[in-house]
Amino acid sequence: MILGIGTDIVHSNRVKKIYDKYESKFLERIFGLNEINTFNSLKQTGDLFLAKRFAGKEATWKALSFDRGSGLLFTEIEILNHINGKPYLFFSGKTKKLISSKERSLKAKLKFDISLSDEPPYVLAFVIISLAPSQKVMHKV
Repeated sequence: MILGIGTDIVHSNRVKKIYDKYESKFLERIFGLNEINTFNSLKQTGDLFLAKRFAGKEATWKALSFDRGSGLLFTEIEILNHINGKPYLFFSGKTKKLISSKERSLKAKLKFDISLSDEPPYVLAFVIISLAPSQKVMHKV
């Protein structure tokens, strides 16, 4: 069962202009520590990295709109990558508590899927929140 869908498209030059003007102030206001560390380790320009994550945060906020996004902070919504490169969402702080509260009320875990794409200068993010399949434990007799 799908509980929320969010999408966002961003012109990467817009994000670059904001970063060029505010640099670390922009990073600290929008991005989590893991994202900032990854960005700082990039050898090439990180314009698309920042823009995709910004779009991903917007898409996540829209998908979580079942609570009108109350209490959500962009710094608490991080978009990280598995070792194979696949992006995933990592939540902390009040945002994590909000999600845990929603899971308790539904008596089910939420599953978050995110897709990021780019065709410079545009980036696109798509997020789906659904109920995770229940984990049935098989016991040997």
